Amino acid sequence: MYLGIGQITNTAADRSVAQDVRLKEACREFEAFFWMELLKTARRSINFSGENQSSQSHIYTDLLDQQYALLLAGQDTAGLGKMLYEQLCSKQIER
Repeated sequence: MYLGIGQITNTAADRSVAQDVRLKEACREFEAFFWMELLKTARRSINFSGENQSSQSHIYTDLLDQQYALLLAGQDTAGLGKMLYEQLCSKQIER
């Protein structure tokens, strides 16, 4: 029914670890969003004249770009997610 001192400390540590994991994931998702926008912009700059560009092909191209963006963010290629995470962690420590 009541928590001992060790259990309270562990619970607080578990909560801190869970927040850290959520922060890392949010930073990774932000980097994936960045890559997605970059890929969409790059595709718009390509002239596809003469090719059959149906609405279905646009949907599949967007899905492919989403997967590319997730892979690039997971590889930490640009380091944007890592930099954002480190910046946000330093802000948490200051509080």
